[in-house]
Amino acid sequence: MKDYILLTPGPTPLPPSVRAKMGEPILHHRTAEFGRIFQDVLEDMRYVYRTKNPVLMLTTSGTGGMESAVANLLSPGDKVLVHTTGAFGDRFVKIIRAYGLEPAVVAEEWGYAARHERLKAALQSSKGLKAVFFQHTDTSTGVLNDIEALSKTVRENSDALVVVDTVSGLAAEPFEADAWGVDVAVTGSQKGLMNAPGLAFASVSERAWKAVQTAELPRFYLDWRTIKDSLSQKETPYTPAVSLVVAQAEALKLIRREGLENVWKRTAELAAFARGEISNRLGLKLFAKDPSNILTSAWFPGGVDGSALLQAMLAEDRIGVANGQEKLKGKIFRLAHMGYITKPDVEAGLAALSKRLPAPAAFRPG
Repeated sequence: MKDYILLTPGPTPLPPSVRAKMGEPILHHRTAEFGRIFQDVLEDMRYVYRTKNPVLMLTTSGTGGMESAVANLLSPGDKVLVHTTGAFGDRFVKIIRAYGLEPAVVAEEWGYAARHERLKAALQSSKGLKAVFFQHTDTSTGVLNDIEALSKTVRENSDALVVVDTVSGLAAEPFEADAWGVDVAVTGSQKGLMNAPGLAFASVSERAWKAVQTAELPRFYLDWRTIKDSLSQKETPYTPAVSLVVAQAEALKLIRREGLENVWKRTAELAAFARGEISNRLGLKLFAKDPSNILTSAWFPGGVDGSALLQAMLAEDRIGVANGQEKLKGKIFRLAHMGYITKPDVEAGLAALSKRLPAPAAFRPG
């Protein structure tokens, strides 16, 4: 069967060697062999995060990683702030409310990055904050937030922890956990990390660990204390997704071999190509005003049923491009160019879009 061309912002395509690792005989997770692989993954994740802090691994989705940050850092009655730039910032709000807290919310218009002056005003009017939550990139809008500057603003105006969802941004956009003063950064395996869905990771600063020790929200499976305690044994407290861990070890080796800065550069070049082709050759209006390099979001022309068009692309060309989310469903598309996505993949997606759009000119690769 012909492979799909995945141009969605997660899952993203897997390199052949990563796919091969997933097909190997499964290991028992309480063995020295698995322990070595597990330890390699965590050490390579420190390289990708650009951190000297411990990195934890959870068998869950990126959303599970986000929830773990809430459950492990906060107590009933804590004051927190979420600066949201799309559906995944809104998800932090929903998670926090599910634990009985009511966060202060700074909400940007979809398509715009978090504005520092609005954050500063919110910090100055909300004293005693325990944590501030951000998205590095938000795949619902294709926006990139300046985490370095936002983190600095938090530091200058409060003692709050800086918590960042970089589920889609890590290993695609520059990210410096330590240099930027990020206390907690959570990510998932299925995007820039070039693995299948099912693993989440969290880098945790010393400041954040102090909060973990005193936090009083309920936690069991996602308890970072239990997970950290098992690290000395080179294992997880509960059964991990063994094959995913083995595959992640291979994907991280590929990232190290290429060099993280080169991964960032390659992603940026592919993003510039996609944005140029979509706006100049297909004549479409880009959606994100502050775009990231992980994906390009663009408006469908008026009168086009975007949902039907994308379904036809998938059924007839076996090319997956993401629809808009929530209020943008059927109105925009989101074409990814992170991880193992290549220029020929992007060109194939643009050609499939072109033949279904009333664009000014047909798109032909090259």
